[in-house]
Amino acid sequence: MQFTIFHYLTLIILILCLALVCVIIFLKVKQKEIALISYTISVVFTAILTYSLFLLINEFITKASLVRLTYTRDLRNESLIVNGRVQNLNQFYVRKCYLYLTITNKKQTGGEVFDNKNIEKAKMQNTSVSYIIEIIDKLPGHTYKDFTAQVPFPPSFARPEFYHILKCT
Repeated sequence: MQFTIFHYLTLIILILCLALVCVIIFLKVKQKEIALISYTISVVFTAILTYSLFLLINEFITKASLVRLTYTRDLRNESLIVNGRVQNLNQFYVRKCYLYLTITNKKQTGGEVFDNKNIEKAKMQNTSVSYIIEIIDKLPGHTYKDFTAQVPFPPSFARPEFYHILKCT
């Protein structure tokens, strides 16, 4: 996790709030057992809140996009070559980017789709394949990087369709 000014501000504010709650508990609660339970609950709550806010901040500071994404089928190796460019859209560097790629086989269907023989045949055929490809490692802010990846292509797919999602950390 990359720490930014937003992380530090969040951490400082939450530590100050925890200290304030601990002072209030110290001043108001006279029984030791109840005070200890209250301290434990406030520390656990602050830790969970800190972790959640850090995840939220990371979601907003890691902005990247895919540009010029192309798919080329290599018939010699029965593979798919994925080319493209990842752009970092903000000033913070991106540690890693993953391309979640799904290849589905688009089938043509007729009126006999719900025939029992065709339903059993459809259950036995694999109609999609998914891959997780690490495409970028350490991308500075406001820059781009080209990538090439190669994944196996199912030879039985006659009419492939490609779906992708970009996830960055």
